[in-house]
Formats: sequence, structure tokens, C-alpha cells
Amino acid sequence: MKKITNIILIALVLLAVLSVATWLFGGNELAEVDFMIYVTYAYLGLAVLSLVGLTLMNMGKSRSNSKVGLFVFGGLAVLAVILWAAFAKAIPVTGADGTVFDDVFTLKITDTGLYLTYAALALTVLFLFWGVIRKALK
Repeated sequence: MKKITNIILIALVLLAVLSVATWLFGGNELAEVDFMIYVTYAYLGLAVLSLVGLTLMNMGKSRSNSKVGLFVFGGLAVLAVILWAAFAKAIPVTGADGTVFDDVFTLKITDTGLYLTYAALALTVLFLFWGVIRKALK
């Protein structure tokens, strides 16, 4: 099982490197940004699916595992709603080629997805450090 997990992790890292490499070395930087946003959407979707799936798999094994998973899932859902309402903007954007992007839903969901990804990454790193520090102090 650990081998499969490592292979999936390597594939996800390679996909991230590929998206950044196409942006850096591609001919049209704006076209490659779309690919990076789709990769971000895919990572966010995989994270949500993993969160729900792993919460369901651990449900009932112990009360603390079930509660933590539900708190994390509920917290991210609440954070997504707050980010959508407070920070996501629907200001029309004009691309370098003159194309105007003015679809409110697309603009707000893109902002919300990116902000939620940043927040989830920051919280993950913060809790990883907290776990290491707490374990070192015991």
C-alpha cells in the first residue's frame, strides 16, 4: 500500500512540475496559466475527495478520529463560503489579447478555489509544524 501511495505522490508532484514548466517554457504564458488553474482545481478536488473518503473510512473506528475529520471537512466548507462571500471578486478581467472575462461565477469560483488552496496549504504546514513541536516537547 505504501508503494502505491508513493507512486501517486510522485505523479502528483510531476503534474505540478509539468504545469509550472509549461508556464515557464511555453510560448504563450497566458495559455499555460489555464493549465495551471486546471491543475489547481484537480488538486483541490482530489483533496476534498480524499478528505471525505478518509473521513468516511475512519468513521466509527474511534470517536476522536471521526470528530477531527468532520471538523476539518466542516471547517473547509465554512472557509470556502467565507472566502466566496468576503474575498472573491467578480471584477471583469481583460486578457493580454483583449478578451474580456466577465462571467461572475467563473471569476468568483476561481478566486475562491485559489484562496481555499492557499489557506488549506498554510493550515496543513502549520499543523504539521505544531505536531512536530508537540511531539518534541513530550
